[in-house]
Amino acid sequence: MTRLVAGEILRGESDQPAADTAVPVRVRGLDGRAVWLRPRSTDRAALEFLYLGYHLPPAELAGPVGHIAVFGANIGLLLGDLAARYPGARLLGAEPDQDNAAVARRNLAHLGERCSLVKAAVWHRNERLTLSWESEAWGQALTDPAQNGGGMLQIDAADAGSMLGEFSGRAPVDYLLVNIETAWYEMLRHGEWTRNVRCIKIEIADHYDEAVPLLEALGYQAQLQRLSWGAFVTGIRR
Repeated sequence: MTRLVAGEILRGESDQPAADTAVPVRVRGLDGRAVWLRPRSTDRAALEFLYLGYHLPPAELAGPVGHIAVFGANIGLLLGDLAARYPGARLLGAEPDQDNAAVARRNLAHLGERCSLVKAAVWHRNERLTLSWESEAWGQALTDPAQNGGGMLQIDAADAGSMLGEFSGRAPVDYLLVNIETAWYEMLRHGEWTRNVRCIKIEIADHYDEAVPLLEALGYQAQLQRLSWGAFVTGIRR
């Protein structure tokens, strides 16, 4: 079932240049630091997305923020910005694509032990997943091997709840940003792993009418923000 229901659980691009092609680039903001970007890649789009601010938690998130996590960390720019905005927080990123993760480590090196980056796909349980390349997709997609004639990949996905528990211990995860495309839906349908997450924000591109009810069923007060290209659903535990 899980091979069929969720698209693009991985954020890696089939035509993305290797990590060793990345070069330091000075950009506005970011405390004058250079960021590592790969020429002729989607890294520039990742930088432009940072400036839009969609990755930020809602203003209603009250109290101290001690633990922040990002599922689908890509090249680390969103994690780096959240680290600057919450200087007292520890951070965790999960990124399954090897080259993206390598660039992310360069972009997050200045944070030292404050930030941990795990090269892993996240799921609602530990499971071996089947993925395939899709020529016009952002990344790799969960698929049924019998229905796809392209290149196939087997990958071990990690249980999100266990990953977050090891990161924060007994403390809550104050803010979790989820950028794993259509896979969010199946994860929320099996959302016990969110029990220690105080605020969650998920980028979605389908199942719009089900996003808020799914979060409310998990104990969140939720709202949907629609955009021209998709939406974000946000949940806060009161």
